[in-house]
Amino acid sequence: MKIRGVVYNFGKQKLSTCPVKDDVTVFNRQVYYQKLGSQQDFDSKPNDWDDALPFEKIPGPKPLPIIGNTFRFLPYIGDFYGVDLKELQRRFYKQYGRIAILKDLKVAKNIVLLYSPEDIEKLHRNEGVWPHREVLNSFTYYRNILRKDIFQGIGGVATVQGEDWFNIRSKVNPILMQPRMAHQYIDKMDEVAEDLVKRMRQLANRNKNREMPPDFIKELNKWALEAAGLIALDRRLGCLDDLVPDSETQKLVDYVIEMFWLIYQFDVLPSLWKYISTPLWKRYITVLDYITLTFVKYIDETAKNIGDKLQNKAEYEMSILERLLKLDPRIAKATAIDTLTAGIDTTGKTTGAALYFLARNPKVQTKLREELCRVLPTKETPVTKEILAETPYLKAVIKETTRFCPIAIVNIRKTLKDLVLGGYQIPKGTIVHTANGVLSLEEEHFVKSKEFIPERWIRNGEKEISCKNTHPFVFLPFGYGPRACLGKRLANMEMEIVLARIIRNLFLEWPHADMKFTTTLVHGVGDPLKLRVTEVDK
Repeated sequence: MKIRGVVYNFGKQKLSTCPVKDDVTVFNRQVYYQKLGSQQDFDSKPNDWDDALPFEKIPGPKPLPIIGNTFRFLPYIGDFYGVDLKELQRRFYKQYGRIAILKDLKVAKNIVLLYSPEDIEKLHRNEGVWPHREVLNSFTYYRNILRKDIFQGIGGVATVQGEDWFNIRSKVNPILMQPRMAHQYIDKMDEVAEDLVKRMRQLANRNKNREMPPDFIKELNKWALEAAGLIALDRRLGCLDDLVPDSETQKLVDYVIEMFWLIYQFDVLPSLWKYISTPLWKRYITVLDYITLTFVKYIDETAKNIGDKLQNKAEYEMSILERLLKLDPRIAKATAIDTLTAGIDTTGKTTGAALYFLARNPKVQTKLREELCRVLPTKETPVTKEILAETPYLKAVIKETTRFCPIAIVNIRKTLKDLVLGGYQIPKGTIVHTANGVLSLEEEHFVKSKEFIPERWIRNGEKEISCKNTHPFVFLPFGYGPRACLGKRLANMEMEIVLARIIRNLFLEWPHADMKFTTTLVHGVGDPLKLRVTEVDK
């Protein structure tokens, strides 16, 4: 394949520059895992299978004939209608204990919910080298069927399973997960964070109480898109300017937020989209088309600008997008679009939650600012990787935020073999949700679990509140194993930089009632984020 004079030989291309023993290349590792995957034994039953209770005995709400439990989510007649998913999981835990089941749903035949970290660990330890995580069916249909002319068989890691998933993930992992690749963006991300601080000052000056506007979460979403654009497009998008409502950039932000809501309607709640084309479905396609075509335009412009330069550029000098383009333009396209869309609502909401908790807990905010003033003696001191390495309390604040407010309240797997979980037989092919979002707020696992205490994450900190002995499978904010979040390292770095800039420059206050958090496809702040901000003196 050739782009602007650069020849891409995918069969011979090494995918990692990390040193490995015995000159083992990524290609050899691929062959190894492919062979290992083909040799997995998914047919044998566990030794304790015959002693376990049958699957049919798992406790849960009783389904009705024909319609199952779907009616519970319908308006007027359903006792689950309008109930936040995290609250629903919490109710199940209180009513049924460490394992429960929702039977006979349109979105899945049965869904088992796990509330035991030991069972969650057992599930993940038996997921094989190619874990099966249920795809978003409507989203996959759009990329692989409706717009296959655009994605050309590579819809991204979120749309495939098994060896197809592994073939993509094994190529992008060495690019997106290397610390060195993330560190090359620190300077530019710091500039974006400074622009957000300037924007917050402007917004505060427009309000006599110096409060952020009710839709301030949109500003955080625009910051998140601007930061994602650096990684996925090698360019600034101008998201933090004063945008008019119908500008391309503002529409992108709004449409991505709407996309997450629409996916929730079609892939989480009961839906007949496979059988009936409704106005909401047509709106969904319109939204996805706008997002896809706009981002493809950006990617093509960037590829055109850098294409001639790649042939004379050393790999260690390349950006993430340049490496992906050199690897496979189809993978570059899908990965770039995923980076741009996934980063907006997820990183934006987590950052919003962190700002709320800091405003709500002034002692924590003061302690964080003291740490930041030590490493950033002036407001103009640039953020570097060395400085970020000296901010343990900042990292603890982010961890505590994701304990309270994880973007994903569950990890989802389909069992690839028969298992015994919670004392019950779980047949191969069962959909299982691990309710980590509920467990993370239980006193059983975290001392003073309802209090925002970043100190619990500090190594060698106070023993009374330390989470050192908490089961490691209670807290999985980015998932687990081979299918853990690809953007974890970049997302954490983005949040570290922006929180460092904001807290170093601004005092935050929260003169309102407690924030309500809501769950659709992602979990996050549900009320207007009307932070009150004042300037730090020096």
